[in-house]
Amino acid sequence: MVAAVAPRGLMGRLIRVLDGLRAARGKGWTDIAITVVVVILAAVAALFLNTTTPIRFVENLTYDFRLSSGAPAAQPQFVIVKIDGEATKAMSEVSACHCLAPIDKAWLGDLIASLDAKGVKAIAVDYLLDTWSSPEEFADFDRRIANVRAPIIVAADPGMKAGVDFPVSAKLHYSDARALMNTDYDDVIRRYDPDPSQYRALATEVGIVADKMKPQTAPFDIRYRKPDPTVSAENAGSIAPAYSAAYVGFLPDTLLKDKIVFIGSVTRSATADSDAPKEDMHSTPLRFLPGHQQGTPGVEVHVHALSQMLAGDHVRRPGIVWDAAIVLSAALAGALLGRSTQKWWTSVATVIAIVGVSGFVAFEVYLQAALMVPMTAPAISFSFGFFILSRLAAADLQNQRAFYSSTLERYLAPQVIDRMVDGREEVKIGAEEREITVMITDLENFSNLVASLDLETFEGVINEYFDGIIDLLWKHEAMIDKMTGDGIIAIFGAPVPSEDHADRAIACARDIDIYALAIREKMLARGISFGYTRMGLSSGIGLVGNFGGERRFNYTAYGEVVVIAARLEAANKTFSTRILFSGDTLRLAKREVPVISVGEIDLKGVPLPIPAYTTAAEVPPPTA
Repeated sequence: MVAAVAPRGLMGRLIRVLDGLRAARGKGWTDIAITVVVVILAAVAALFLNTTTPIRFVENLTYDFRLSSGAPAAQPQFVIVKIDGEATKAMSEVSACHCLAPIDKAWLGDLIASLDAKGVKAIAVDYLLDTWSSPEEFADFDRRIANVRAPIIVAADPGMKAGVDFPVSAKLHYSDARALMNTDYDDVIRRYDPDPSQYRALATEVGIVADKMKPQTAPFDIRYRKPDPTVSAENAGSIAPAYSAAYVGFLPDTLLKDKIVFIGSVTRSATADSDAPKEDMHSTPLRFLPGHQQGTPGVEVHVHALSQMLAGDHVRRPGIVWDAAIVLSAALAGALLGRSTQKWWTSVATVIAIVGVSGFVAFEVYLQAALMVPMTAPAISFSFGFFILSRLAAADLQNQRAFYSSTLERYLAPQVIDRMVDGREEVKIGAEEREITVMITDLENFSNLVASLDLETFEGVINEYFDGIIDLLWKHEAMIDKMTGDGIIAIFGAPVPSEDHADRAIACARDIDIYALAIREKMLARGISFGYTRMGLSSGIGLVGNFGGERRFNYTAYGEVVVIAARLEAANKTFSTRILFSGDTLRLAKREVPVISVGEIDLKGVPLPIPAYTTAAEVPPPTA
């Protein structure tokens, strides 16, 4: 047997190691072991890469895209009062210093009182009210809000203690406005801390005071809300209706009644090329949406967090254990699928398709269950597992192809070898009993042909003749057992099993007869005495496999089926036919062909007469 040639390099060494393991421990155990090793390596590599900045960037993009695309609607109870350019201009006109910053406390007090007069439910101020220029400024502010009925929640420095480091008003609830958390390298606000310091977060305090919300203490992923459908222009992207503080006094009471109003800096513009200064703007997962490309106002982030806490929903995560299990499962799926794929373009297309489908599923899972499953690490582990096993399978395939080619290319058609290597054909080359059809051909008057031609002419004639016959045998997927000088022994149905071996043999014989008649006429026209090609076909149980000694063996067939085929080939001369096949061949054939019975004939070496047939189209005219 010719040894298989393994690929060179690292892959070749791996294949040789695998072959050794298969020989020592068995193919099943080895394949399971290598799959487990590849799965673990792929999962570990994916989890490690998931900690690197480029992969985190991709994972964050998938997270943000799902979050922004699958955002739920906010409750309709919020209103944002903007401290924008118009508001600061109006404030500077009435302030004693005509300053644009810091916020004028007297003006702010009047704004709060004006909102209260319109029946708002609560007022949240996203400004620090822990610094006063004088006791008189504080007293004046306190006087202006004295009759306000709605609860007022303001921000204070968490490092300062109310009543000790700054004066307090009985009307005010103090909170920490610095609850926005950017825990990743990209400074995108994805989390919120509801209880960050001695003061609760602004959104938490508002929810407790205005809606008797149960306080939360653990930081959470913000599940951002959809933009309010009624806003547009410079308010595009806002979670709630937004009005400039400069025009609050002119707003109808119905727009504000029973609303939770947030006062804060909002400097988004109607156009992207606006030169208005951007203050308190933060990068958030909503940056893909209109109105957020240049950032989301901090006051709106608090509203998003409050809306989520009031609704009681959360961005759910599987957790470390489940994340690892998902990554391992993806690696296993990739490895198992990779074992069946060898062509590089199929591998690439498969990975792209699977990753795309997985991304769609992950998106749908978030939409339906708010579950944020990891996407990048599983995709990497799947790809690693897939490509490693597919490359190993391809190298193994190359090894098998070398083996099959070196042992079977003399016998089988190339397309049959390809199917065997690809695993689409079951093949056994060990000795076994099998139902087959045997064809034996012979060229009439071969000895005279050899004697009548010079060596060069004979070589060209006989090679042309056999090339055509072999092409037809391979067309019908016969196995060429051996060439016998002027003839060929071919087997249909081995080593690759075939249910239609009898049909293939008859069809092949008819094609060979047409070809042989044509080449005979061609040779006669050249003045070469070229005889008819006679064929005998027989079907039945034969013993097929590799037979021979230690030094040489051959894949061939033994049994009465071979003897009958040989005797039928010889009987053509007696019956003036070119094709004879047995009754067993006709019985096994499923396709209808025109046949003529030549009766039951006695064959040397066969104990009983057998029925023999020829095809009608191949009966030659009577010879003179």
